[in-house]
Order: sequence, then structure tokens, then C-alpha cells
Amino acid sequence: MSTQAIKAKVSLDLDADPRAVFAAWVDPSLMERWLFKSPTNALEARSEPRPGGAFSIVEHEGSEVITHDGHYTICEAPTRLSFTLAVPRHFAGLAQIDVTITPSGSGSHLDFRATGAGPSDAQQLWEKMIAKLAQQFGRESPAG
Repeated sequence: MSTQAIKAKVSLDLDADPRAVFAAWVDPSLMERWLFKSPTNALEARSEPRPGGAFSIVEHEGSEVITHDGHYTICEAPTRLSFTLAVPRHFAGLAQIDVTITPSGSGSHLDFRATGAGPSDAQQLWEKMIAKLAQQFGRESPAG
């Protein structure tokens, strides 16, 4: 785990099996439903979920094209995912994203942390995105 300053931290209970939650982070068709999704943009996601594998999400917002790219450093389905994230349009450098998913009753508990580079409003942006993730599964119980 990184010792860099935390840019965003979110904990969330989800009404979904850990495998389904993990898939939402690495399956392109699922990623396009919530990760960097807005009501007005279109997304194209690609993912090679393995240590060293790359992912890319190309966001089309009107005439603007925004790239979100990174590499997986840890990919242990369905419990741990760690990856770098570069979004040159919004911030310089690399963010480090760490996701832990644990079984919780009939659902899952997700712990999310972003460190390293990122926009000044990273906490609010990730809270909104992870709320969209929760909506994919129904009921949500966020705890920032």
C-alpha cells in the first residue's frame, strides 16, 4: 500500500457478490456503465485484467476526447485490484488506485483508495463514480 497522500477514500456496502463487483472494475462492457460515465458522454473501454496488463477508457464528451489509461499492478479476482491511472486532460502524473472487495453477508464491502496524482476534487469525483457503481447493483450504503 502506498504511503502517498490519500486523494480519495470511499467505503461502500453493495448488494452484489464480490465476483460481480470485481467484474465491474475490469470488464469493458461493465466499466462503460459507470467508470467516468456522465449523462452526456460516450465511453469506449478496453481491459487486460492481469498484473502488467493495460486498460484504456476513451471518453467522448461532445467534440472533446479524454483518455483514461493505466496498468494493473495487482489483479486478484475477486478481492484485490490495484492500478495506475493517467488522465492528462485533468491532472499531471499518475494516480494509484487500490480496491479491496470483501464478502459481507449476501453482498460485498468495497474499500477504495486513490493516492498520488489527481485533481483537487478527487474525493467528490470518486464518490460520485462509486455511487454510480452502487446503482448498478441496487441499494447502496456509502461511508466516505
